[in-house]
Amino acid sequence: MKFLNLPKILYGCLLAGSACLSIQGDTWSRFRGAAGDGVATGQKLPTKIDLKSHLVYKVKLGGNGNGSPVLWNDRIYVQESSADGASRHLVCLNADNGKEIWRATEKGIFAKTHAKSSLASATPAVDAERIACLTWDGKDVNLASYDHAGKLQWRVGLGSFSSQHGFGHSPVIHRGRVYVNFDQDGSAKLLAFDASSGKIAWEAERKAFRSCYSTPFIRSVGAKEELVVGSTAGATGYDLATGKVLWNHDWKFDAAPLRTVASPLLVGDMLVLCSGDGKGDRHMQVLKLADGKPTLVWEEKKTFPYVPMLLAAGGKLFGVNDKGMVLCCELATGKMIYNERLTDGVSASPVLVDGRMVAVDEKGRLFVIEPDASSGKPKVLSKVDLGEPVIASPAVGGGRLWVRGEQNLFCIGARKD
Repeated sequence: MKFLNLPKILYGCLLAGSACLSIQGDTWSRFRGAAGDGVATGQKLPTKIDLKSHLVYKVKLGGNGNGSPVLWNDRIYVQESSADGASRHLVCLNADNGKEIWRATEKGIFAKTHAKSSLASATPAVDAERIACLTWDGKDVNLASYDHAGKLQWRVGLGSFSSQHGFGHSPVIHRGRVYVNFDQDGSAKLLAFDASSGKIAWEAERKAFRSCYSTPFIRSVGAKEELVVGSTAGATGYDLATGKVLWNHDWKFDAAPLRTVASPLLVGDMLVLCSGDGKGDRHMQVLKLADGKPTLVWEEKKTFPYVPMLLAAGGKLFGVNDKGMVLCCELATGKMIYNERLTDGVSASPVLVDGRMVAVDEKGRLFVIEPDASSGKPKVLSKVDLGEPVIASPAVGGGRLWVRGEQNLFCIGARKD
């Protein structure tokens, strides 16, 4: 059975499950899109991409960074660091042609990061009123809000940050608040700020392990909503208004606690958590969330990704792991349908566009894949080489795909001329 040929409305709700937050045509408002699941609802891209026909523009960026772009209407927002580390930037670009509209600058210093990280690895969040961004100056972290004209609305200091990998956290904006999961080595807090003023609304202490980079998401449960966080500590649901813990699942590891980089994924009432480390250890858990009592459905400790996030559709999980294996399994049981070599190393999380997976490897090779479980193997529809390394996850909107490379921002899709 092909599990991707579904009506658009049903398809979008199936993917997001009880968190069915639809991504509008010209917005990609946070890391991994509005619902945080990498699904571009209602979007289309060419099935067989070639750069001669479908490269809308390629724009050289003014600085370094591995954070993902976000999209709001006709504007792209992305964070950068100067090559010498002396400054950090939030940059606004014209989404139609890639031309810079404005940039906001903050001072910084050079600091050591992981080889696959950078001094600007955070992804901003955006809504109709503001762009919220987290900036690490090499020592301390600031949360700032800018309007769409580039004017600073407010800035709040979150204090010092410590991690062997560097900083790469991304905020979430929802119903007048900005949420930050501020994990670092030896300290962990969940913070909620008033989006208009930057004043702290509430703060929740979390059990600290190693610095984690996963981004929370909003879960709808009937008429109520909750903020869900996944990290080394496990998974927790919080009351949006007060920060009160509504439910919790402790992650138990065989040896040392592992790090979460991939953000948690919600599929209906199933929650997917991935973790790992640089030595190659992996641990994935699938939980069932029911009546505030999460239960472990299954777990696996070898195959699934550490850094790239998974996707879901039609009762299946699929994606590309860090080693470049494209995989698909049954969500309910973990039964593997396929696990085949696609490429080499992958850090960017794939996206799902019109039932097809778009993945980019670390060398900048972009793949369009039909993850069809009926044949027991994936089908690669197209492969193009962007010509430079890619670590950042893509953004989608308005029938286009934006990929941030080491030096350039690529816009791919149907041209208007």
